[in-house]
Amino acid sequence: MSYRKILSVLTGGAGDRAALAAAFALARRDGGHVLGLVPNPDPREAVPALGEGVSGALVEEIMTMVEQESRNHRTRAHQTFDAVLAEAGATLAESPDAAAPVTGDFREVVGNQEDVAVVQARLADVSVMAQVAETTGGEALLMLEAILLDSARPLLVVPPSFNADAGLGRRIVIAWNGSRESAQAAAQALPLLTTAETVTVIAVETDKTDGAAGRDLADYLAWHGVKAQVRQPMAEGRSVGALLLAEAKAANADLLVLGGYGHSRLREMILGGVTRHILYNATLPVLLAH
Repeated sequence: MSYRKILSVLTGGAGDRAALAAAFALARRDGGHVLGLVPNPDPREAVPALGEGVSGALVEEIMTMVEQESRNHRTRAHQTFDAVLAEAGATLAESPDAAAPVTGDFREVVGNQEDVAVVQARLADVSVMAQVAETTGGEALLMLEAILLDSARPLLVVPPSFNADAGLGRRIVIAWNGSRESAQAAAQALPLLTTAETVTVIAVETDKTDGAAGRDLADYLAWHGVKAQVRQPMAEGRSVGALLLAEAKAANADLLVLGGYGHSRLREMILGGVTRHILYNATLPVLLAH
C-alpha cells in the first residue's frame, strides 16, 4: 500500500513550492507520480455576479481582467512546477513509465475551481495543498475544504516553511479521539505510518473524549507492524488544537495526522474548532481526512 498518484493543487502563490516539494517527497518514497494541477476559473462565471444593467464594455473589461490574472497565476505555477520537478530529479510523463520511478505532469483545467479540484482529487491517492492564511485564503481555502470534505481522499496541507531535506513522515503524531474522522485519517495514513521511525498517538482527555482510547488505536496499528507510543494529555480548559500542536513540537514530529471537521464547517467557523486552529497555525505538514 502506497501513494502512487499524488495530486498537487497549485494557485500560482508563494506556497506552491513547498506543496510541490512535499508532493515529490511522497513520490520518492515508493516511486510515484505528481500531477501539478491549476484549476482555472471560467471568466464567464464573473458576469452573473455583476448584476443587471452592466454595460457590455464593462463586462468585457471584467472578463479580460479575470483572464489576465488567471494567466499570471498559471505562468507562475508552471514555472514553479518545472523548477521543483528538476530539483526532484523527476521525469516529465503523462502515464506510468517503468524506466522512471518518479514522474510528474502539469495540467490546467478550466471550470469551477472547487469542482475541478475535487474531481481530480478523487482520482489520486493523496492530494497536497499549501497552507492558506485565515484572512486571505479566498478561493484556495474553498478548494482545500472541498477536497477535504468531498474527495474521499486524504489531504496533506503543507506550511510555507516546509523543507524536504528535513524529511516527511519519519516522526509522526496522530491526533486521536475515536471519531469517524480520526479513524479515516489514521487508516489513510498507513502508507506513511508503516515506514515511520516513530509514531506517537496523542489522545487528549476532555469532558467529551477519553484519553485511554489512544491505547486502542496503538493496539490496532500493531497489527500493521506499527509500534506506537501513546500520550494522554489533559485539556484542562486549554485549546485542543493548540495542545496538539504543542505535543507535536515536543515530539519533534514532521507530520501530524488529523481527522478534519468533526463538526460542520459553519459550526467550526462560528465556535472555532480543532481543524480550523491547526489549518491556520501548524508549522509542520498535516495529513487530514474526513
